Amino acid sequence: MKAIHFGIRNRQSPALVSAFFDPDMPAEWRVGFLLNEHDALWVGPQADDVETVLAELADAPAPVVVVVDDSRWSGAWDELAARDFHLVLRRSESTPIWRPGTGDAGRAARVGLIPASDDPAQLREWLEAFMGQCPGPGALFVDGEPPSTATVDRLKTMAELMGL
Repeated sequence: MKAIHFGIRNRQSPALVSAFFDPDMPAEWRVGFLLNEHDALWVGPQADDVETVLAELADAPAPVVVVVDDSRWSGAWDELAARDFHLVLRRSESTPIWRPGTGDAGRAARVGLIPASDDPAQLREWLEAFMGQCPGPGALFVDGEPPSTATVDRLKTMAELMGL
């Protein structure tokens, strides 16, 4: 598994649905489409597509970092994690989440959240800071409304240029 994966935290945002997905695309296809573009997936407390996510991950051709909120956890996530292909992280209130400018406070995090940005120097700084504290393979998610797929694309390009 590579060291860093990228995704969008608010993947079910109405703004993302209207701007990123084809309007005629069935909702159950969106997870698969998103996994063609991103290799990290956030399953938050409001996620209403857990079964679809699990089905798509079962057939995913490449490893994905999946962050699953405690409220959406079930034995199916344990089974997926046991296959040792995807990195499945259970998120609770005590799970450390890295954010720019907050310092690590002695708690290394495998999951980070950053705001949208089109500043390459800032993205590089955040990427280096996150990777510097991350204890193993991790995922950096773009947070905020509207979700920025352009920032994810910039992060992927930056990581490639940095050899990550």
